[in-house]
Amino acid sequence: MIKGYIENGFIVDLSNAKKTSEIIYELSRILDLPEAKEKKVCLKLGEVNLNQSQLISVKAMIESMDSQLEFISTVSDETRAAATTLGIEIFELENEVEAPDFNEDGTAETSVNPELEIALDKIFGEGDFDERYPEEDEVSEEVRSEETISTDEFADDAEDMAEVKRQMKENEKLPTLYVQRTLRSGQSLKSDGNVVIIGDVNPGAEIVAKGDITVWGVLGGIAHAGSDGNSYSRIRALKLYAIQLRIGDVFARRPDTVNVPYVQKSDSFTPEEARVSKKHIVIYKLHEAV
Repeated sequence: MIKGYIENGFIVDLSNAKKTSEIIYELSRILDLPEAKEKKVCLKLGEVNLNQSQLISVKAMIESMDSQLEFISTVSDETRAAATTLGIEIFELENEVEAPDFNEDGTAETSVNPELEIALDKIFGEGDFDERYPEEDEVSEEVRSEETISTDEFADDAEDMAEVKRQMKENEKLPTLYVQRTLRSGQSLKSDGNVVIIGDVNPGAEIVAKGDITVWGVLGGIAHAGSDGNSYSRIRALKLYAIQLRIGDVFARRPDTVNVPYVQKSDSFTPEEARVSKKHIVIYKLHEAV
């Protein structure tokens, strides 16, 4: 079943978790954030099987942290059966952010401020590829190994620059959805193309896109670019402080005390871009194109 925007909701995406212990750990860490207090938790689970006892433990832990379980989303038949027995609702979030229809040529029917579009293209769209993507030796092993999480199955093709550029050009062909508003906690936005948000993405909100995600503001919620498995997609924002980042099948979470590490490329504040490097998500500072 489909459920709309949840007032005072907080989306927690644990669909990458493979066992109960991972769910408990990630859930306790996220719900310990101040912005997650006293919220209606919309818990997204994947294929992991939870029995009644395990679901009771999850629900009790959420309630012990001053929140409540609003519903779960799962693809597991065993978890669904246990939830039904316990009276826990099962839903999927529906896109509650007004989105324009796309024309046959892939362009959106709604217009975008030309000056804003030029500014976005200048900072995020144009410029020399090699300047924005330095050689891999600029990325420290500490960044790769200690502060990120990824899947072992992900293919290590990041060094093949020709393939990277080809995949990036494929993303450029996708339609781009412009949303000029802030996504509040409990809102979910999904797109079959690229997404540009003019505003912030608050903690507890979620963006899922088959292409790139660009946020002209602070990205503090969940962002999943390349949702169809394209690991060459990118996530950009004026400030990346996401609770969770996903690009293709690679997953990273915000550390408990600091932001996901980035490679420092400028002494002044500049927009940030997350991309996959050596099976991990690394955040770079972006130079403004000239």
